[in-house]
Amino acid sequence: MVNLRERITKNGIKSMETSELVAVILGNGTKGKNVIEIADKIVSESYNLNLNMEQLLSYKGIGTAQACKILAAFELGQRKLEADSLLNQVADLSSLSKHLIKKIGNSPQEKLVAVYLDNGYHVIAEKIIFIGTTDAATVHPRDILREALYISATQVVIAHNHPSGRLYPSENDKNFSLRLLKCCQLMGINLIDHLIVTKNAYSSLKTEKII
Repeated sequence: MVNLRERITKNGIKSMETSELVAVILGNGTKGKNVIEIADKIVSESYNLNLNMEQLLSYKGIGTAQACKILAAFELGQRKLEADSLLNQVADLSSLSKHLIKKIGNSPQEKLVAVYLDNGYHVIAEKIIFIGTTDAATVHPRDILREALYISATQVVIAHNHPSGRLYPSENDKNFSLRLLKCCQLMGINLIDHLIVTKNAYSSLKTEKII
C-alpha cells in the first residue's frame, strides 16, 4: 500500500491501473491474499465496474465499510463525468460525441442530454433532461425547448444512450426525433442532430437521414 501511495505522489493518479486504484480504496488485504490480488479479482470479474453492495460483500475480505468506500468512489466518479461540460467552447460533432460518450455512454439507465448552442456553435448550457429505466426513456419536446427558450439558445443537439449497446435508433427514437424537429422549426431553433451513444461509439440520426 505504501508503494502505491508513493507512486501516486511521484507519478500522479493517472499512472495507476484500475485494480491499483481499487486497492488504494480497500487499504488492506486478508490473511493469505494481498490487497492487489483482491482488487484484481474484483476488476476482472466485474463488467465496467458495475457492482452493487451484495456483489462486493461476496468477496472474501470485503466488509461493509470497504464496500461502501468502493461504491462511493464509483458514484463520485460518475457524478464528476456528469458534471463535466463543454461550456463556452466551440463544439463540433466530433468533440460533442466524444464528450457525450464519456458522460452517459456507460450509464445503466437511459439518459437524454440536451446541449444548447448559440449561432457561433458555442455551448451555452448542457442539461440531463430525463433519466429513464434500464431500456427506456420518456420525454416530450417541450422539456427540451423550454430550456432553450429560457437561455435564448438558437441551436440544440440531443443525445441519449442505449444501455443495451445497440446503436441503431428504435422506432420510438425516430418518431420522437421527427416530433422534436417539427417543434424546433416552429420555434426557430435549429436541431443540429440526435445522437445515440454507447460506451465507446455513437450514431447520428442526421447522418442516417432520419431527421
